[in-house]
Amino acid sequence: MMILEQIRTGGDRNFGYWIMDGSSRQAAVIDPSGKPDTFLRRAERDNANIRWVIATHDHPDHTGGIVQIARKTGAQTVFHESAYAAGDRKVKHGDKLALGDTELEILHTPGHSTDSICILVGDAVITGDTLFVGKVGGTGFGDDAKEEYDSLHNVLMRLPDRIHVFPGHDYGVAPESTIGDERKTNPFLLRPDFDSFLELKKNWLEYKRIHGIA
Repeated sequence: MMILEQIRTGGDRNFGYWIMDGSSRQAAVIDPSGKPDTFLRRAERDNANIRWVIATHDHPDHTGGIVQIARKTGAQTVFHESAYAAGDRKVKHGDKLALGDTELEILHTPGHSTDSICILVGDAVITGDTLFVGKVGGTGFGDDAKEEYDSLHNVLMRLPDRIHVFPGHDYGVAPESTIGDERKTNPFLLRPDFDSFLELKKNWLEYKRIHGIA
């Protein structure tokens, strides 16, 4: 049995994630977001061994606390191979991290940042700042926006509808969703092509005002 828990870590409505393989008690922490003690206490409470501490991307509001957890537990730090940060394990698209009987698959989803990754585990995907509920990650209006568009459609939207979506911030209309729901309702994903996707990015504040979106 795999246990996945979404944890509010403060900051800018950040979410961190605790994943534990029930049989081996091996655990992974994703985006501790400056709250390492929260996850260290969880490991102590659950008698768990933290094996991996993973950053969905190399931004301080996600990476804060990673080094502290690794030093205290012996866990390996994990970043995408393009990240500036040093890490014990540099991963690329399709790599898998073992966690007892549980497997974490790395999906490279550049856009919000070059090194952005999502983590697919069981029937869930942790999307960092690539996909929020009803929204998408922030970018400029150049190549990074096109990268994000491609990551959304060529990686995340190819996952089955049943997969649960767990984002890096509580920026959207709910703290979690599914790929199917996002496919049907996310205004950015409903845009028929990149040009209209980019137009929505440029006019998002006006779109929110018209449609009463917080």
